[in-house]
Amino acid sequence: MRVVYHFLIAVCMAGLTWILGWWGVAVGALILGVVFRSDGGRAWQVALGAFEGWAILLVVDIIFGPFAVVAKTVGGAMSIPGPALLLVTLLFPALIGWSGAALASEIASGLASRENKVKPLHA
Repeated sequence: MRVVYHFLIAVCMAGLTWILGWWGVAVGALILGVVFRSDGGRAWQVALGAFEGWAILLVVDIIFGPFAVVAKTVGGAMSIPGPALLLVTLLFPALIGWSGAALASEIASGLASRENKVKPLHA
């Protein structure tokens, strides 16, 4: 069952990125952090899924797009080699996914525990 969740997270992150840009990773991570708040947000799974989701998008771009030209141009502008640029590109969504899921999980858990502590006043 974990493989199915993992695959769904990666595909969702790729889809959300396709639709919303890099903000899609943040939105997906926040949602998943709330959904999996009882498991600590599964922040590492979300980070890995975001990493792999962007890897899927990069593979599509390598096959169908001008990846080599863009990588050479951007890598030259940033003065870093292509493989390092690829690694940084994949670490970016992983960090957003991890931090978004962890933050949303903590906030949702804190709000839930706060609601359980508040007792209504009866007259």
